[in-house]
Amino acid sequence: MIRKLFLFVIAAIISQMAAAQGVLQVTDLTNPNDVYPNDDNNGVVVVKCNKSIPLSFESSMDKTADPYNIESEGNDCVYYIEFPTGNKYRGRVLSIIAAGYTKVDVELDVKPRGAITLLVVDPNSMVDAGCYRGHRNKGMDEIKKMNYDEAKNHFMLASMCSDCDTLENNVNLALVDSLIILREEADKAYKILDYREAVRLYEHIVELNPYDTFAGNRYNITMNKYAQECQSLFNQAEFYYKEKYFDKADELYQRVIDYKCMNEGQAMIKHQQIQRSITMKQNHSRLFTYEYMKDAPIGISTGSYHSKRTGGFFALNFNKKVFEMMRNNCKMPDMPEASVSFGWTRKIVSPVWVFFGPGFTTKFYYGNYKPLEGERTVWPGIDGKPNGTLDGEVDDKKVNVGWAISPVVGLCVKYSYFAIRFSYQYRFAMESNLKDFIGKQRFTIGVGLAY
Repeated sequence: MIRKLFLFVIAAIISQMAAAQGVLQVTDLTNPNDVYPNDDNNGVVVVKCNKSIPLSFESSMDKTADPYNIESEGNDCVYYIEFPTGNKYRGRVLSIIAAGYTKVDVELDVKPRGAITLLVVDPNSMVDAGCYRGHRNKGMDEIKKMNYDEAKNHFMLASMCSDCDTLENNVNLALVDSLIILREEADKAYKILDYREAVRLYEHIVELNPYDTFAGNRYNITMNKYAQECQSLFNQAEFYYKEKYFDKADELYQRVIDYKCMNEGQAMIKHQQIQRSITMKQNHSRLFTYEYMKDAPIGISTGSYHSKRTGGFFALNFNKKVFEMMRNNCKMPDMPEASVSFGWTRKIVSPVWVFFGPGFTTKFYYGNYKPLEGERTVWPGIDGKPNGTLDGEVDDKKVNVGWAISPVVGLCVKYSYFAIRFSYQYRFAMESNLKDFIGKQRFTIGVGLAY
């Protein structure tokens, strides 16, 4: 809370410093016993101001507010303005106008034969400002000129004045001390090429003192160098990533993240990918196994078996007749078969994982399978041979396809670099007549390596 209050006060001071026009301060010095004798029951307004600030006046209820008399009193000018009085003039507003200053409106209640005395000063003027205000104003002026040591000297002298505003002066001292420290730290960071830190510090200086053109220029220069450095680091990281030098790439991505660069988000994604890969390697989360299945003894399986999250797997099984089919060497009763499954993996309890997912199986058979007239439909049996008499000669080159939906579920036991898989596959033949040929279920065992 104190820090927020401190920053608010500093902001108010800086805002006052940056104002395009000066602000006049009006103090009512009226003595209730003062009178203005005249025959018309008019009242008078007396305005005192330093000669360095010539004044003019306007009234919200009178055609003119020109002084009827102007006197010299030391370094001040004294303006005498006469106004008629009465109920119809209640709420009269006197506007005090000076070149280079914001107009000041003062509401007047002028009594018959009464006198009102106003003192107008520029609180930020060096002229007749008094001890404290004089040193304070000179200190603020030195801040504008970026002479922070000189500014601090004036604030120190201001603290010894009898009319010192202690609270305000302490804030001013804190401000100039902050600027001195920030400048030193910013210049140091700039010299050692720590552009990120330099950008932050120079930006803070400009926030506290908008007149510090040196810090503003350094901020722009440093910001460009910072952006170039960030882009260079990211480009190097991308190069190493593409070349699969992941250790070097990750180090550079981390620097991009630490530097809070504009491409920090992209670097974070790549960093997380690399870290996941490292974790998987450390936990041997990747699996590759040889899979054996009846009728399809040639098989492989690969997948990810994470300790704390869901992974995936893919399995493929086929028999050697598939190669014969590719060479067009198959004939009745050859039965090329292939089965594919994929899905999800999830750890149950160390070292056991469960896996499950969809799949499909395709099995080929050869021949025309046209029954004799009057005979029942002929289908291949378990051995691939027709279960009835065919009409005409057997056409071994005619290829027929049967397929089934074959979801799979199983268990995997993984320890260190070794793993073993057990799976159960249920087959839904898409043609009921082929269910015996394709088979209703299959068991698979797999052994392999974890890496």
